[in-house]
Amino acid sequence: MWWNEDTEDGVRRQSVKALLLKVLPLFLPHKPMMLLGFLLLIPVAASQLAPPIILKHIIDTVIPSDDFNQLLIWGGVFLVVIGGGAALAYLQAITLFKLGIRIITDLKKRLFDHVLHLGLEFHEDHPPGKLISRCESDAETFRELFGDVAVNLIRNALVFIGILGYLFYENSTIAIWIVGLVPILFGGTFLFLTFMRRYYMAWRTRWAAVTTYVAEYIQGIDVIQQFNYQPDTRSRMNEISIAKYRVEAPMIFFEYGFWGIFFFAEIIAIAIIMKVGIQGFLAGTVTIGTLIVFIEFIRQMYFPMIQLSEQLNFVQRALVSVERVFGILETERSVVDGPLKPSELTFDKEIEFENVWFAYDEENWILRDVSFKVKKGETIALVGPSGGGKSTVVNLLLRFYDPQNGRILVDGQDIRHFPVDAWREYIGLVLQDIFLFPGSVSDNIRVFDEDIDPARAIEVSKIAHADKVIEKIPGKYDGELAERGANLSVGERQLLSFARALVKDPPLLVLDEATSSVDPHTERLVQEALDRLLTGRTAVIVAHRLSTILNADKILLITAGQVMESGHHDELLEQDGTYAKLFRLQFEEASGIDLNGGETP
Repeated sequence: MWWNEDTEDGVRRQSVKALLLKVLPLFLPHKPMMLLGFLLLIPVAASQLAPPIILKHIIDTVIPSDDFNQLLIWGGVFLVVIGGGAALAYLQAITLFKLGIRIITDLKKRLFDHVLHLGLEFHEDHPPGKLISRCESDAETFRELFGDVAVNLIRNALVFIGILGYLFYENSTIAIWIVGLVPILFGGTFLFLTFMRRYYMAWRTRWAAVTTYVAEYIQGIDVIQQFNYQPDTRSRMNEISIAKYRVEAPMIFFEYGFWGIFFFAEIIAIAIIMKVGIQGFLAGTVTIGTLIVFIEFIRQMYFPMIQLSEQLNFVQRALVSVERVFGILETERSVVDGPLKPSELTFDKEIEFENVWFAYDEENWILRDVSFKVKKGETIALVGPSGGGKSTVVNLLLRFYDPQNGRILVDGQDIRHFPVDAWREYIGLVLQDIFLFPGSVSDNIRVFDEDIDPARAIEVSKIAHADKVIEKIPGKYDGELAERGANLSVGERQLLSFARALVKDPPLLVLDEATSSVDPHTERLVQEALDRLLTGRTAVIVAHRLSTILNADKILLITAGQVMESGHHDELLEQDGTYAKLFRLQFEEASGIDLNGGETP
């Protein structure tokens, strides 16, 4: 088969019953509006059934009586029924539209909140475009499902049943001929929709791939233009679009071909009425009004049948979106809150990594039996080659992940026992890849926390030397930053991130390669800010530039997931191991002096 039966990201097909049981509880908070929408079903359905019956009465009874007043009265009733039905249908549509908006708003809030609390491994597996597809496009499909589709499905069913009942009441012979086509059409529809569900799933997957590709490449537009990658980007986009087309084209072909069968069935039904009805009229058993009402009801009966089929078709598509949305909602958090209350969390003595093992992928161990301690007030530096496990230590300390084996203890308590948010309140974080949000400087420093006084943002900016940067920005603290801080240099963004790390006065600072991208001119300013940040705090620093951690209380050399060397800078130099070689190499590169004699070329 040219697509996988499983949906992307582990979302598997589920039964219609299971999906509906997940959807129905979303209606419960909106019972009054839902009840009003359903109560209007009966009069709206009746307004569709009544006009042909009224027309039959006018043709068979009122016109032959030559009573002009009766003709005016029944003509007025006919218009009132049509007008009243239209008004009630409009009221129902507005009610259902509001219902759909409210349900989808609640769902999106719930979905977004859940995504915010999912672990890093989820976000690494779900690029922005894919999440946009799930959280916006798939969720928006719910609005139509929760709006008029669900109720119109029931209304059309009521109209269909009402028409069948009336046809049998008026002339069972004609009705039996017509009803014989119904099981064939509905049985065919059921089989067709079951067959088409695979196409709908594949189409949603291909559509998400297009969205993902566009979102990711727009973010890298500067690289694409710099390296003249536009032709390759267009070629790749064309491949993804063709993959979507190869699903979409046969899907639409099958849909339009199948629905054409209904129009053919309508022609057959009218032909049956004309044959049997005219014979009855000639025999005096069928009136002209009855013949007209039968033809009109056949048209009305097949129209709701077509709508029923189309709506069932849409429900099938919507159920695919239900699977994808609930695939996220049912994704469990990899890191969960522990049993302790925030008030029971303490950090007065030390942090200890005790025989920690961790792997991102099964047993491909990134950390192997890592053990070390960080006493309160100490600065610990983690150094070593890329991929050795330094950033993984930080990820575990921040509880972005939990270790498979071993423990991380804070004052003797396993951090897995802490509430996640409460533990992170203790930590100020500065990363190498600095993310700044579109918005004011003050909002970025406070991370949009309205409980933090704007004066605090000014205070910490001075401590972090970020005030000199902010003074140059139009509007200063109220000045607007571009997305990801694109209107600032790397060093300027770094100083703002230092201020952000300090804004809640955390007792523990974690800096992951925080100065590796800073130019030499800015490095001195950043280093001064860093010295201020570390004063009176515990710090864990992942360092690329060894010159920035010479005064650390302890330096850990991590290689291949293990702590290979440990000690103060001078102690490690005396050991003349890997750290000493790395330091001499960096010093020679920075100064141009060969420590073994002469100058480096």
